[in-house]
Amino acid sequence: MDDLIIYTVEEAAQLLKTDPKTIETEIQSGQLESFTIGNEPRITEESILAFISRGGSKSISGHVNIRSEISVNHGIQKTIPFHFTWPNGFTEEYPEAYEGSVSDRDIVFEVKVGICDRNSAGQDRKRVTIFLNGRPTVEFIGTNDFSETGHVVSLVTLPNKKRLKPNQNVPVEYRSMNLVRFNSVVIGPRAATTMAVLAKIDDLDTMVAHAIIRAGYRDRK
Repeated sequence: MDDLIIYTVEEAAQLLKTDPKTIETEIQSGQLESFTIGNEPRITEESILAFISRGGSKSISGHVNIRSEISVNHGIQKTIPFHFTWPNGFTEEYPEAYEGSVSDRDIVFEVKVGICDRNSAGQDRKRVTIFLNGRPTVEFIGTNDFSETGHVVSLVTLPNKKRLKPNQNVPVEYRSMNLVRFNSVVIGPRAATTMAVLAKIDDLDTMVAHAIIRAGYRDRK
């Protein structure tokens, strides 16, 4: 521990001969590992050396601002509030709700979207649950800057049921979505260090597309 060398964003930028904004972008994309003290990121020498040994920036793991290729066809409309009882017996109320039918290729899904507030990662956050054919499939939660940006995120789970790690190849289904490292935008206890889909809370197309991909992975033999 005595030999551990830790850098601030500014110091890391100086070391790598770039600007602090570029370092922050690499951290947010998950390509440069970091940790936080309060809300301030810190980078270890080991993380910087690992970043260099991997060849530095790889755009495939960064932000991609292109609409998902799955067509949701705007078949979702606002509906009445509803509730859902989870397997642990907890009944969650969704005061804001949407429903409709959407299709992916020849498969039609009955979609229900519930929006509520729930405590996650140490604070009350907006939560969006996407139900496909009555089954809760993915959940999004509000980022730390939700009140300014309206952003929500949902973890990416691979067909092997493991989470997508920073610097892993992004599955082709997700390459048209905006991916960030979860704990770069959700800062709090037990916030995951793996990758997540970032969307606006009113972007039902992206959120439902994420759910359809997850359902396809779940049902893959």
